[in-house]
Amino acid sequence: MIRIVLALLALLITACAPAAPTAGSVAAPPAPPDRMVFMAGYKPQANLPFVAAYVAKDRGYFREQNLDVEIQHSAGQGEHVRLATAGVVHVTTASGMNVITLAADPGLPLVAIAVFGQRSDQAFAVRAESPIRTAKDFEGKVVGYKGIPSAEYLAMLRAAGVDRAKVQEVNVGFDPRILLTGRVDVLPVFRSNEPYVLRSLGQEVRIISPDDYGVPTIGLTYVASRDTVERQRSLLVRFLRATLAATDWIRQNPEPALDIVMRYAPGEDRAHQAAMLRVEIESLEGPAVDQNGLLAVWPEKWRDITALALQLGVIGKPVEIDRHIDDSIRQEALRR
Repeated sequence: MIRIVLALLALLITACAPAAPTAGSVAAPPAPPDRMVFMAGYKPQANLPFVAAYVAKDRGYFREQNLDVEIQHSAGQGEHVRLATAGVVHVTTASGMNVITLAADPGLPLVAIAVFGQRSDQAFAVRAESPIRTAKDFEGKVVGYKGIPSAEYLAMLRAAGVDRAKVQEVNVGFDPRILLTGRVDVLPVFRSNEPYVLRSLGQEVRIISPDDYGVPTIGLTYVASRDTVERQRSLLVRFLRATLAATDWIRQNPEPALDIVMRYAPGEDRAHQAAMLRVEIESLEGPAVDQNGLLAVWPEKWRDITALALQLGVIGKPVEIDRHIDDSIRQEALRR
């Protein structure tokens, strides 16, 4: 009887013991990370879509998604857009209006997959001592523009009832000190950049924004080519999953995020970058985010802006904007 019990115990122990590995059962090594390229649309600085990539890499969010992301910065002259269109770069940045105008001419197949700026970063600065307090006050004044008058500017004039014939418009460069010289009364600015520069030079400014006149606007976005969206969707889902986590961390931890920015932009002024990041975090919020979550792409707003751009002559032909936006990738990333 004892021998029978011992034999049964031996069988039980053998059954519970892990099986010895065989040639056919050796665990496969982990898959190597998928490589991809993110190109920021400008030099290293605290634009939030840039910072989200910096933080995702630094804090291991990309690694958690089995991604090896190379971060590059555009050398200018639209390099990031060209390389994204060609598929050399997987994801880059562009403003909402850039996506619309490039879709119209030359018809680039770019698709916005996440929106960081729920309002445009473009606004207009006047000296604090200036009598200009509203867009209507632009009449009889010299107003600068960069390249061409923007859709946001034209829509603001229309909403404010401005007689554009009474406004002297001049093309200005990117040096905000032109406002200090008196050569222009109104300067187009990126609200996260030039106002800080002007104040650091001792000039207080007042900001007049198209948003104050009910003009629908969209700021910086992540974009990819339509081919990348269709053929490498999984890559984009994981990229957004990582940068969504990074963005949420950034808005809760702006100072540590700024430490990471300064490692990418060691030559920049920290106070300037802090001011930029603060404005960019504020621009994250909006009705689309309240309803649909962080970085939401709101089709109705895109359609409104596209229609407005056509009415104002900013684009010369209709654009089927739904082919240039895709919120489903972000939604899949949020579902995990």
